[in-house]
Amino acid sequence: MYSDSLTNPQPQPWQAPPMAWSAPYRSPRGLGIAASVLLGVVALFDVLDGAASLAARAQYQELVGEPVQSGELVVDAELVSAVTGVLGVAAALATAVVFICWFLRVRKNAELLAPQLRQRRSPAWAGWGWFVPVVSLWFPFQIAQDSWRAATAPGAPKASEKLLGFWWAAWLISLTVSQADGQLYSEAETAEAYVSSFGVAAVADGLDLVAAVLAILVVRRLTARQDAAAAGLAPAPYQPQAAYLQG
Repeated sequence: MYSDSLTNPQPQPWQAPPMAWSAPYRSPRGLGIAASVLLGVVALFDVLDGAASLAARAQYQELVGEPVQSGELVVDAELVSAVTGVLGVAAALATAVVFICWFLRVRKNAELLAPQLRQRRSPAWAGWGWFVPVVSLWFPFQIAQDSWRAATAPGAPKASEKLLGFWWAAWLISLTVSQADGQLYSEAETAEAYVSSFGVAAVADGLDLVAAVLAILVVRRLTARQDAAAAGLAPAPYQPQAAYLQG
């Protein structure tokens, strides 16, 4: 009988293995706070640069029709706009570094929170996707969308993704208008041309302000969603049975 039990073992009921993290979850909260603060700084410079652009436009409007040479077309407000523009670019670069670090963190977390969901882009695209031409128009949005979907807490209803759509649309429109403004400014030689250029610059600053505010909302909400989902999936601390303690 002993040998039969070895050669023909009795089937045992299957038991699911205990749930455990395949990799440590790293909260994006710290990076999210830093990114939100820097986005707020960018928004502030958008306001300052927009005001300077409107002032420069008004001063150039006064020069329309006057016999001045193109080389003399420099107004005081234009110098202020140049300073705020340079500071705004520096703030934007610092913000981009921190934002991409946060973006990479939430992309990696998405695989931990919902391994059953297919992520359309690898974590490497969370960084390179912002710089590679053409694909930068939609790769980052897809990553944000997949990370948003993966951060649904157990039992929670599916959250609307409209905020992501508004943010990405504002970002793309802001980039397009900013590029148009740069082209207009580089080709401007008359007061009328500078009036048009600084008018477009003010619009670009307004659009960038909207995109920055929406980006702050995306960072805050996606960070909170991932932390909430991680809290719901984390295994509970081990509690010995009372019978075992009494035995």
